[in-house]
Amino acid sequence: METITLSIVFIFFMAGVFLTWFFIHKAKTKERLLLIVKGINLPQSPREKIFLNNFPWLKIGIVVAFMGIGIIFGAGNQERGIATGWVFLFGGIGMVIANFLGKPKVQK
Repeated sequence: METITLSIVFIFFMAGVFLTWFFIHKAKTKERLLLIVKGINLPQSPREKIFLNNFPWLKIGIVVAFMGIGIIFGAGNQERGIATGWVFLFGGIGMVIANFLGKPKVQK
């Protein structure tokens, strides 16, 4: 029964991720078309610039790290829960580090 529950949760999670990506992509396309109709000049490669410079590594990393801390404290004595918590914790810390390493160097 536990396997079925985990499978259903995984399917809903993946569906949520896909739908989030789909609607964000759809909104960006609409916005781009509106800017073109209004005659505003667009950058040559907006997707690369937006993804590299504005991806919210810090915000997502902080949320994931605190989820890991919550799972660790909420798991009690269950080894599975504690291991999952550590994965989330260090994954979040990695995202926070990626935020600071991914920033372009400002030259004066």
